[in-house]
Order: sequence, then C-alpha cells, then structure tokens
Amino acid sequence: MGNKIVRVSCWLNFIIFLLFFYCISLTHAEIIAKPGTFDHFQFDVPDVLTAGNEYKIFIIAFDAFGNPVTMPAESLKEYKLTVTGSAMISPSQFKSSEITQSGLAIRFKDEKAEEVVISLYEINSPFPIIEKKIKILPAEISNLNIKVPASAKAGSDFEVWISGKDRFGNVVCKDFEPKDLNLFFKGDVSPQIKEIQYIPESCNVRVKLFSEKIGIFQIEADLLNKKITGKSEKIEILNGPVNSFIVNAPESAVVNEPFDITILAIDKFNNFVKDFATQKEKIIIEAQGKGYIFPSELSSYAFSDGKAKISLRYDRAEDIKIVVKVANDSSIRGESGVVKIVPPKVKRFEIISPETIIAGQKFKIKIIAYNHLDKVMSNYNLYGSTVILKSSGSGTLTPNKVPPSEFINGVATVEVMYDRAEKFNIFATTEEKEIPSREIKIAEEKKIEKPKKKIVEKREVKKAKTKKRIVSKDQILELKNISLVETKNSSSITLFIPNVDKYGGYYPKTKKEGKIMSVSLEVYPVKNKLEAPIKIESDFIKEVSLSEKENKIILNITLKKPLKYRITKKKDELLVEFRRP
Repeated sequence: MGNKIVRVSCWLNFIIFLLFFYCISLTHAEIIAKPGTFDHFQFDVPDVLTAGNEYKIFIIAFDAFGNPVTMPAESLKEYKLTVTGSAMISPSQFKSSEITQSGLAIRFKDEKAEEVVISLYEINSPFPIIEKKIKILPAEISNLNIKVPASAKAGSDFEVWISGKDRFGNVVCKDFEPKDLNLFFKGDVSPQIKEIQYIPESCNVRVKLFSEKIGIFQIEADLLNKKITGKSEKIEILNGPVNSFIVNAPESAVVNEPFDITILAIDKFNNFVKDFATQKEKIIIEAQGKGYIFPSELSSYAFSDGKAKISLRYDRAEDIKIVVKVANDSSIRGESGVVKIVPPKVKRFEIISPETIIAGQKFKIKIIAYNHLDKVMSNYNLYGSTVILKSSGSGTLTPNKVPPSEFINGVATVEVMYDRAEKFNIFATTEEKEIPSREIKIAEEKKIEKPKKKIVEKREVKKAKTKKRIVSKDQILELKNISLVETKNSSSITLFIPNVDKYGGYYPKTKKEGKIMSVSLEVYPVKNKLEAPIKIESDFIKEVSLSEKENKIILNITLKKPLKYRITKKKDELLVEFRRP
C-alpha cells in the first residue's frame, strides 16, 4: 500500500515538471523576420574572369537593408540587359517574376581581354537601373605573335615586334619572359640583331634588325623549355639607290659590227638595283678612244631586275674602254675592261653571174664580200684588199682585179669579158691569201630590164655625177646610226653622222592634214649606212621612214598628234627634238 502511494507521488511530480517546463518554453519562443519590400538590384560577379570561359552572373533583388527578396508577382515588370565590348550574355531580357530570393543567373562569355560594362534597364526606359564594370583577363599563353614590315631597304634599320598571345589573340603578359626568347631566320637573308628591348607597358619585345643583302626571309621564335612558338610573315629586303655600274664587255669586237655588253646597276652593298627601270634616268655611254660609239645614250627603262643587255658599235680599230654613267650624276658610273676593236676580215666571196654570155663581149657580175660573222662586209671599201678574179676555163678573164673602192655596202658590180666559148666558173680571192668563193648563176631573163627604167637610172646617174662635181668624195658623210630617247614631255631622234657639223646641211618641211602632222627632214651630202630598217616604239611618234636620193637622206617623221619641234646640229649629231605644246 505504501509502495503504491510512493509511485503515485513520483508520477505526479513528473507531470508537474513537464507542465513547468512547457510554461517556460512558451515564455522564450523564436521570432521569424521576413525581408522587406524590394528596394534595389545588385550584380553578383566572380572576382576574376578569363577570356574564353563561360561564367554565371547573378542579378539579386534586395530590400532597403540589403536582404535578398523575391520580386512580387503582382507587380510584373520586364527588364533588359546590355553589355559593351565583345561579350555575350543570355538571356538579354527577363520578367521580374523570374527573380527569386536566390537571384537570376545570367550566362556571360567574352573571348577578348578587355573591360566591359553590363547594364540593367527597364523595358522602354533609356536610363540604366544599375551598371557594373567587368574586367576580363587573357587566357594562358598559346603562341608568339611576330609583327614585321612587308619590306625594308638594304642598309636601313627596321623593327620587329614580338608578343605572347592566348588562343583568342589577346596579348599575354603572364608567363612571357623576354629573356627566354629565341629567334631564328629562315630564307635568303640572315639579318644582324642590333637591339632587343622589352616594353612592359604593352608586354612587347622590340627587335631592331639590319641587313645589307637583299632577299626574302621569315622570323621564327620560341620560348625556352616551353612549346610556345611563332612565325612571322615574309619580309623582303629591297635594294638601296644605285651607286655604280658594272660593265661586262667582250675582250674583242670588230669595227662597225655590233657587239653585246651587259650593264649591272648596283647599290653600295653590291645588290642589283631591281627597281632602276622605274627611276627614269638617262644613261650616257662613252668610249675611251678616238672614235665614236653608238648608241651613246640609254634609258633606265632598258634595265630589268637591275640588268641591261645592249648592242654597241664602234667605228675605229683601237683598244677602248666603255664608260657608263648617269647623266645627272657622273659620280654614278662604271667602266669595262679593255675591248680590242679589230678591223673586219673577209671570210668568203659570193659571185652572181649570168648563166650564158657571148665570148669577147662584156657582161656584168656582182661580187659580195662576207666577213667572219658571215654577214655582208659593208665596209670592205675601207678594210678590204684588191680582189683577184680567176676562171676555171682555158680563156682569159679581163679585168681580173677589182679594187676595194669599187665595193659599195659590201657589193661590187663590175663589167668583165671572157674570150673563150666554153663552160667556166669564176672564182674570187685576194692577193694576200686564198679566200673561198661561190658563184651563183642567174638566168638571162632576170637581167632584162624595161627601157624606161634604164632611162631613169641613167638620168639618176647623171644627177649623181653632177652632184659629185660640187661635193668632193671625201665630204660625202655617212649616216651611221639613229637613236630615240623619250621623257614624259619630249621625244628626241638623234642622227649620228660624223662631221655633220662641218660639212652637213639640212632642210625641214612640215605638213599638216587635220590632226596628223609630219616632218620631212633632208640632210645632205649624206649616204645611208644603216643595215636595217628603222623600228621605233614611241608615245609621240607614229612612224619613221628613211629614203635616199642624190647624196641626200630624207627622214620622214609622222607624229601621233601635232607637236612643237626644233633641230639642233651638234658635233657628229643632228638632233630633232619634239615637245608637248
């Protein structure tokens, strides 16, 4: 019984304790504080952004005390986001209901290392609610960028800029150590490195280079102990200005026969001046001797890649040197070695005779002299010897000697007689040594000429004889060469006639038909010694032709449009100069 009373008493005490504890708990209960109403927005952005990576930027709504809030559903608003630079964001528009207490996540990516500004606007409002500056750093270094000029002049310094770049082309300063930089040159040129300087403000290395040799090359670079490399575009080292000429000429040439020389225009570093043709320079050609060389002028247009190959002729047998110089600056010059100009030698004769003759009657034959180049020896009258005529028959050929003076332009026409009625051949040789000859027989019909033509020829011969009475044979001048030199505003035709200043005269005639103007120039007493017809390419002159009459040459010049002209007689030259009005 007593035990029951004790148990009931303990139970009542436990219930009373529970009731007491409950009352105390009701007295100290927690208070829940909710955020206030929306007051402003903020951007939550990572501290460091790297180019090329995608990030999440949060837009969070706060009350006045900085507590995150969920935007109220009953006041629905629309917003838009803009960003400067190359960055991309998504989404760019959203509604206020999309912003929860944890914020709205915006995807952000920029491949360019730059500083951008992200702005939040209400739709249809020109003023931003909030803006935030974001700085994007370059990614890891990926390659070396080498910036070079397309070309540089030989002998002049030029600069190359080298920087580290990430895979998006941003300049990287981190991990780019200039002291670890290696440079390699590949191509025709290995320039000298004059200076290397690091520019910390731009994280670039400036390299100053220098080359005396022309050519094309590339620069390759790498960083020590790293697989970071780079290659430049091609750089062309161009020649400097012309400094001198190299004249390559043969050891010997023949009087009045063309011989080739090569002229090389070089700068002070012995590079070919490849752009010399564009410099529009006039080149003077001289011979250190007593004779005359032609042509005596040359235009820089004749040069290709700094080289010009031309044919010259010299009119006297002697040793000479050929000098080439710029007309406006004689210090720019070049000189050949000794060229031995030797007299021409006859190699063979060719005889043109009729197929049939009458014994004891005169008939005409032509004797043609050929030089060692197998060309007609036009100056045989000056350098040849007496020609001996021989026959293969038993008869006598008279006359059997032909003096050199009978040869005109390498051809002698003589009347001979044979006293036997038989078949025979005619041979020609010289007194000094046996010269091979060949006889060409022509049919009798080919010799028949019309009577009128004969009368005209006789009249012309009479006129020529009359002229010879007035002008001595020694004073008959010779046209040796014609050259053309043109500039932007003028065109000059030079007739090379030795002693024209002493014994020569001229008479010009001008003719105009509409827009076509022509000039006819008679020069006397002169014989034409040109071996080929005149060929020209001119911006001013349409056509040039040459004819000969009674110890006169007549130069006909047809112009493309009317021009002013003047004629000047110099020593051994007659100059016809045309100029724009």
